[in-house]
Amino acid sequence: MVKNLQQISSYCSVRENAAGVIEEVCDICDASSKSRAHPASYLTDLNNSQNVTCWISEPSTDYPHNVTLTLSLGKKYELTYISMQFCNRLADSMAIYKSMDFGKTWIPFQFYSTQCRKVYGRNPNVQISRHNEQEALCTDAHALTPMASRVAFATLEGRPSAFEFEQSPVLQDWVTATDIRIIFNRLSPDQAELYGLTNEMGVNITNMDRLKQRYYYSMGELAVGGRCKCNGHASRFISNTVLIIIKSE
Repeated sequence: MVKNLQQISSYCSVRENAAGVIEEVCDICDASSKSRAHPASYLTDLNNSQNVTCWISEPSTDYPHNVTLTLSLGKKYELTYISMQFCNRLADSMAIYKSMDFGKTWIPFQFYSTQCRKVYGRNPNVQISRHNEQEALCTDAHALTPMASRVAFATLEGRPSAFEFEQSPVLQDWVTATDIRIIFNRLSPDQAELYGLTNEMGVNITNMDRLKQRYYYSMGELAVGGRCKCNGHASRFISNTVLIIIKSE
């Protein structure tokens, strides 16, 4: 089941044409049109590298303008990873939260930003030890690889007790979740330079309507891996039965 709050809007992206020239291409996102719709259900449909389907958020230049994805898993799982495959530009700043009580309360899970202190008030150089194994980290690692399109969060990576997981109640609690929430807080630290478009390329960046069309989030796949808390059987459990709610604010 998917709840999608998307409206009709225009969006633009930058891509390389057949001649190898970088150009800007604009289109319409319309939930009422099958060929132009980009619903949240595309996040969990069958992944086809030859025909990638993408969810697209409503464009906006407002800041802060948070876009939230909430996944309700329906029961408790022990999560091993959360993977996001972006269709266009990577989000500069985004936060992952988890709930262990079906969305009543939320716990920080992971932060990504090129400005961790400014955006989230977090030290990007925190070291995880056995004394703080449930601390959410903030990193800019997702922005260090040119042209990267996937961000993957391994829930046990860098946690000292990971190799003794079955004997670690602390880490078992750390990876347990009934719901996942991803909040996109900022697409770019400098909106005027989105996608590298500048006046030298002949683009009028003073046109706010045109700029707005470039400021959106786009994701082709959201995958979560883990095992059921009840019986310990491993499984990949993201499917069309998972409730996905999108909210802009």
